[in-house]
Amino acid sequence: MKGLLAHRPPLNQLLVFVGISLFSFFVMALLGTMILQGITGISVDSLSDLNAKQLSQPGMLTFLRGMQLVQFIGLFLIPAWIGARLFSYEPNRFLGLQAPNLMPFWFWSILIMIILLPFIQFVGELNQRVVFPGGLKEWMQAQEQSAQETVNALLSAHSLQDLFLNIIFVALLAGVGEELLFRGVIQRLLSRKYGRWAGILIAAFLFSAIHLQFYGFVPRFLLGIVLGVLFAYSGSLWVAMLAHFFYDAMLITAAYINPDLLKEESIIPLLQMVLPALISLLLSVWVIRQMIERSADNPPQEPSWAPEDPNNPFSS
Repeated sequence: MKGLLAHRPPLNQLLVFVGISLFSFFVMALLGTMILQGITGISVDSLSDLNAKQLSQPGMLTFLRGMQLVQFIGLFLIPAWIGARLFSYEPNRFLGLQAPNLMPFWFWSILIMIILLPFIQFVGELNQRVVFPGGLKEWMQAQEQSAQETVNALLSAHSLQDLFLNIIFVALLAGVGEELLFRGVIQRLLSRKYGRWAGILIAAFLFSAIHLQFYGFVPRFLLGIVLGVLFAYSGSLWVAMLAHFFYDAMLITAAYINPDLLKEESIIPLLQMVLPALISLLLSVWVIRQMIERSADNPPQEPSWAPEDPNNPFSS
């Protein structure tokens, strides 16, 4: 199977990958739901409108965390593993599962997430204030509400055990899984077709859009760009995974310490966020420039695209 579709055009590979992802997720979601229903006694219908009474049901949090694991395996892990083996003779290098070209990238990945946070929060507040037409607004709010209910349900539990489990099932699984999907495969294929920066931007757009949280689209898009830069210029998906995990774990811990952060209303006036956001932006741009300039002197190893193989029936 290794390299079976390595010679196909990148957009054809991307279409195949989308099909693999949808099929894998459908099968795993079906199996996972049945297993979790048997373990917890929770039905899928009860997830349509999560309220305090439903969240207090024994097994509800176990069900929600189980679904996070099902999504990780079905939508992220299995498709990325299959796609990398189909599209490359070097699947690990294709996914970027190698050390970064420069050791400082480990430090930069953490630093950029810390200093970027005030700017992301400010942009998020501006995004919340965007006014959409009535019908579109209602549809967007419904999609946002559905996604946010699950997140709030998980983060509203306040024991140390819940904090640890949320870091594992929310931050770690998302940090590893989403980077495998969006940076490891999608950005790789798009960059091969359209160039490095186009690949970064399109993958970041898709990364934000798939969450169906339109009032958080812009900050998540910007975060996706930074994660794409880390991957593209370090050559290591581990670096992007670390940054993504650290960012989510930082937010989860902050919500555990201060539950008011889960409220829709901002607890910080917008004007008070302007100066920290400006400083955050300038520092972030400086760090990103340092990463790009240093990487130019020691570029990352890219996966080799194999020459045409006459013995491969899928090579033409």
